[in-house]
Amino acid sequence: MQMAGLILQAILALYIGLGGIVKVLRLPFQVEHWHQYQYPMWFLTVTGILEVLAAFGLIRGYWNRYFAIGAGIIIIVLMIGAIYTHLFKVNQPLTMAIPAAICLVLAVVVIIRNLK
Repeated sequence: MQMAGLILQAILALYIGLGGIVKVLRLPFQVEHWHQYQYPMWFLTVTGILEVLAAFGLIRGYWNRYFAIGAGIIIIVLMIGAIYTHLFKVNQPLTMAIPAAICLVLAVVVIIRNLK
């Protein structure tokens, strides 16, 4: 069970980190999405930086659980925002919010396993 938690933490770090890099680099498809969401471009950069920091926190969390807990909290806040944006702000189908929902659940799992 311990190994499964570590693997889930690594998967979440990779996924969130890559998403953050895409935002910080302002890749064209992400900029297009952001325009659709009607959020300012500075918020794209801030969100990307927070995602990259959360990914580093998850990795650092292997040695200090408080980093993993903090990163998990950041991810939960970001994923609630992502789910809200997909479902309510731009009225996309439920399937568009599934990746954010999975990340939210994984972040909760990371927090719970690091609180023990």
